[in-house]
Amino acid sequence: MAVTWTFRCLVWVMLSGFVTAYAANYCWASDVSWMVKTTICIFAGWCGLSTIVALHISTLRCSESHTLATLLIQYLMNQIPSLMASSVYSGIKKVWQRPMEEQEKFLLKLLARDAKTEYGMRHGFSDIKSLQEFRAKHPLTKYEHYRDYFTRLADGEKNVCVAATLERFGTSSGTTGKGKLIPMVRPTEFTKVSMAITSKLSSVSPVQKMYSLYCKPVVKMTKSGVRIAPVMFVPEGKIMSLLVSATQNTPPSGFQISTDFEATYVQTLFALTDKNIGQINAPFASQVYRGLKMLEDEQEMFLEDLTLGRVNPKIQLDEGIRRSLDAALTADPARADELRREFAKGFVGIVGRIWPHLSHVAGIDVSGFMKKLDARYTKGTRLLSPAYSCTEGFIGVNAWVDKTPQQYTLLPNEMVVEFIPEHLSAEETPLTLLMDEVEVGKRYEIAITSISGFYRYRLGDVVEVVDFIERCPVVAVMYRTGELLNLRSEKIDVLVVNKAIQESLEGWDGATLVEWTCAESPLMHDDKNDGEYDMYYLLFVELESEKEIRLSADQMSMFDRSLRKQHEFYEQYRKVGTICEARVVVVRPGSFNKLQEHIIAASTASYNQFKMPKKLRTKAMLDLMLECAVVENT
Repeated sequence: MAVTWTFRCLVWVMLSGFVTAYAANYCWASDVSWMVKTTICIFAGWCGLSTIVALHISTLRCSESHTLATLLIQYLMNQIPSLMASSVYSGIKKVWQRPMEEQEKFLLKLLARDAKTEYGMRHGFSDIKSLQEFRAKHPLTKYEHYRDYFTRLADGEKNVCVAATLERFGTSSGTTGKGKLIPMVRPTEFTKVSMAITSKLSSVSPVQKMYSLYCKPVVKMTKSGVRIAPVMFVPEGKIMSLLVSATQNTPPSGFQISTDFEATYVQTLFALTDKNIGQINAPFASQVYRGLKMLEDEQEMFLEDLTLGRVNPKIQLDEGIRRSLDAALTADPARADELRREFAKGFVGIVGRIWPHLSHVAGIDVSGFMKKLDARYTKGTRLLSPAYSCTEGFIGVNAWVDKTPQQYTLLPNEMVVEFIPEHLSAEETPLTLLMDEVEVGKRYEIAITSISGFYRYRLGDVVEVVDFIERCPVVAVMYRTGELLNLRSEKIDVLVVNKAIQESLEGWDGATLVEWTCAESPLMHDDKNDGEYDMYYLLFVELESEKEIRLSADQMSMFDRSLRKQHEFYEQYRKVGTICEARVVVVRPGSFNKLQEHIIAASTASYNQFKMPKKLRTKAMLDLMLECAVVENT
């Protein structure tokens, strides 16, 4: 029978308690110098503290893969924020009571920071004394406004725009497919606030490890030697390895796998070894779904590996990583048999059955995957999107678990947020509103001013104000302006799609484009909950030609090849197979007129206002276009 950490901690309590009592008695009864007594008292104090810690840990649900070092590290990492949670939450509630004062205070501090940079002097930061004056003097901006500044900053030029220490440069896909380089500055308030709120919402024990899904990204360096990596990034190094070992059930080497299938398999395999997993984390809910779908599809391979205590030879891994993983994986036939019995019952609600002490699943919802998770794998388990954030900055925190859609309270002391009414978002210089001017039920495009060097930056997100906490808006993210396709956070814009169509037309036998629109494959299955389908884009095109149009498979693949050539992030997802080849559907003449009639009949739009949507957002629209297909392409 395996020795558990509960038993070890109880032994620890008895031994350290005995030592503490003996030292205290010796200190009280013996006639020794004050220096010796002081030393013994300090020693007794530390022993007493360790007794209390060990006693507390003995009462907690604990991951058995811990070493003593990782156990104590995770306990302290989680327990300290937990003890501070009430104080931090009380402080942020005061911020929410006076959002406009906090917004102006944050802005003036930021302007003072960057006032002596080239950017700050050009825009007169030192002369701006209020939020209203800032809005009057500084224009609304988009990324191209900053591209040259950030490039020079990355090249090592001093005093350009951000007068703060940079952690690294982040990357994000741009609206034209050209990547964005974004300075990343450590947030001041967000981390402690989000940890405090998560602590209040979550029932995770401070010594339960987590199942995280992560694939190592391609890491580059600037000319000045600064790392370029996405927001979600686990660097190599002894300290990070220790932190990973303390919090994750997957060994550090499992976070250095750069291919999606293999990384997901390894992390899921190690999560299966621990019945006491406390939470599942991934950047996006779709990744959690993919991991659990892999578990269902490859269950025999998982069970075999657990029984034998090795990573299956079919999984393509670097030999050094494989040796490290095999050394960390202990054969556990009993756990494999337990899982086999649960798998035999079906996979609806499987998460709660194989990890009965799981608190929640955390990830940003993309393409409705939280709904699909809840309908199948995670049925009965809480789903949580902890924060509203992006590479450009941290915008809000989720103070609820069960509200749908996910809702976020803004952080007035972390970022200035302006609101552009939805009907004005197409304008170059629209009117903006502040936190005290927005209304519940209205939608707004947001513009942010953040510590990363963005000033009145149009982020592209459209949010709906759904409530207020104190006097601070609570928002739900609705969609992105200008964004067309986004299955895996690749964010492909209308300009990229249109260029790909134009390039494809050159090889489509002289056909002329009448109209086009597109959709994402999950919409085809929007009324189903099983989610068992490939992820790909559908492009609907109406063409004119003097002869009958029949596109070959090679001609239709031109669109996909052009997208891959233009868009770095899409190419990466296509390479690893998480997005399948885009499909082209040629529709009959007059199909887009039918779509126009359908949209106008189902909405308040008029013919004078109508603009053909470049992305289908309802299943009814998609079904109509599929019915209009010349040939069965899907």
